[in-house]
Amino acid sequence: MFDFRNYSLIKKYNSFRKKENHGSFCNAPATSLRFHRNGGVQFCCHHIDFQYLNQKSLKEIWFGEEFERMRKSFRNYKVPQSCNFCAIPFRSSDFTNVNALSFDYLVPNENNFPVLMDFSLENTCNLACIMCDASLSSKIQGRSSCNTHTNEFRYDENFIEQLSEFIPHLKYTVFTGGEPFLIKIYYDIWDQIISINPNIRINITTNGTVFNDRIRNFLEQANVNITVSVDSFNPETYSKIRVGAELAETLNNVYEFAEICREKKAEFTITVCPMIINAFEIPEIVNKCNEQNWNFNFNTVLKPWHQALWSLEIGELQKIVDYYKGHDLYQSSSISEMNNLKFRSLISLLENWIIRVKTFDSIGLNDFDLKKMRKQLSERFKIILSNSDNGQLAKVDKVVNRIPDRLIRKELVDYVNKLSVSFISKEFIENDEDTIVDHLCIVAFNL
Repeated sequence: MFDFRNYSLIKKYNSFRKKENHGSFCNAPATSLRFHRNGGVQFCCHHIDFQYLNQKSLKEIWFGEEFERMRKSFRNYKVPQSCNFCAIPFRSSDFTNVNALSFDYLVPNENNFPVLMDFSLENTCNLACIMCDASLSSKIQGRSSCNTHTNEFRYDENFIEQLSEFIPHLKYTVFTGGEPFLIKIYYDIWDQIISINPNIRINITTNGTVFNDRIRNFLEQANVNITVSVDSFNPETYSKIRVGAELAETLNNVYEFAEICREKKAEFTITVCPMIINAFEIPEIVNKCNEQNWNFNFNTVLKPWHQALWSLEIGELQKIVDYYKGHDLYQSSSISEMNNLKFRSLISLLENWIIRVKTFDSIGLNDFDLKKMRKQLSERFKIILSNSDNGQLAKVDKVVNRIPDRLIRKELVDYVNKLSVSFISKEFIENDEDTIVDHLCIVAFNL
């Protein structure tokens, strides 16, 4: 638990916020619910702690003691390790990259029901993007060694029935995948929203490869913002990243989505995943968005290690920062002004990563200590998985040995030792080796 009662830091943080938000480090615990494909429920996608719908009802989870305890901690500016994604930039005063601020627009309901629901219910997808994994893409899952049958939770009519008590109080929903327009239950939820509370703002993030008359009819009925993930406007780079897609076909759909959003006065956004493969194309993407008057956003890419910018040596990261700072971006509207601000926040993020990488490299362990800590990690996992089948145990050493030396630290060992038996078991049973390695690298970098 991080106690952030450094009052000067809190005052500086809150200077970015409206006064009504100063009562809590983050509004998400009081306003937001996110549903994971394994039946887990979180406050947001970066909150790495779950309640499970196969153990409690939705109402028991939201109004239960554990969530209420979390809300109280946030009101006291005590932030748990499960929220390290925001804790780290907060401590370094990099407030533009504190994701908690993105929940400040949410005003809690007087009846305490959530204001926003974020749905990530299935991994059904037609692409195998290089930054994705089996947990988010059925295409990748079909090629991997993870046990698909072990994910016992299924979102069904019972879940939709439980939603009916919450939908009247919602103002916003978010749908991701997989590819949302290929996920059948989403259409059922959208029908329920249109029937019960059509004013809800529906936000959908799509890879842009799927568009048809059914989708057009839905968009014309509902209150929808569209975000399309496009990581390059170079056909060759795009196809290398979005494996299974062609840029020309996607762009046809991009213009369809953009026009519908323009006609309905809805938001249309292009979001990118800045990685090693496309790092030097990001300014071009921002300028394209500025010219088209599209919103621009970026995802913080922490995996896979071999594509994540934070895996680079300090000199290589600095080259990217210098390249970005050398660009003059087109600006002609309030949208392009915000896009350019987003771009500057990416620069700020990379600069803070440089500082963090320097810290890691300065405390690099010798070979003996590295071997000792890898052994401690392996032993912890093997003890918990001792009653599992040999396939899970066989993953352990392979996973641990693939964690980069830079990330092997006492803090990671301590963190793993505190993880519950059920959490570790689920991680190894439900995910393939690549996904587990990615998850551990993300945790290690954020400790």
